[in-house]
Amino acid sequence: MMLGFAIMGGLITLIAGFSLMNAIHTGNSKIGVSLLLAAALLGTIFAIWKLPYWSNQSETPAAHTAKKAQLNSHADQAFSTSSGQVTQADNEKSVAQQLSKALSKLGTVSFDQSHKTYTLTVTNHDLKQTIAALTKKPSLAKQAKWPRFVENFTKTSGSLEKSLGKGYTLEVRVGQQSPVLVFKDGYVVKNQFE
Repeated sequence: MMLGFAIMGGLITLIAGFSLMNAIHTGNSKIGVSLLLAAALLGTIFAIWKLPYWSNQSETPAAHTAKKAQLNSHADQAFSTSSGQVTQADNEKSVAQQLSKALSKLGTVSFDQSHKTYTLTVTNHDLKQTIAALTKKPSLAKQAKWPRFVENFTKTSGSLEKSLGKGYTLEVRVGQQSPVLVFKDGYVVKNQFE
């Protein structure tokens, strides 16, 4: 949209410039043409400044959040667990703490030991907005870089399997709603936006 305004503003600026030169040569009033030229020039500059190339406004909240969600410290390696005299419950608690720390910018992590389920409850405003927008129009998932977000959590789920063994689930949800993403043993079980 801003590109259209920039093009139209450029054309109006060009026409106003020629009109001003014509007014100077013929001795007509230059005030109206000068005001039009100034307004067109300012509008064109503003439209160009608002283009995504200059202002980085093309990045959606999900893209921004997907960058945050790249769990660089955990993406390709398993969570640290102890194999000595530590019980499985202690390892699960340790992994829950590590997940909470790694995902603190996205939300809160809880663990349900009876169902072997780690749940990320989203509190990040941008991610909540993205999920709400995708709920209304799932076709925007690719534009919002949702597949990259899912890929990062798939890696995290794989790390859970390496650290704790098979059977552990990782869910992403907003509030008490049904999970939008469910992962188990490094695989996507549910992706609401696919």
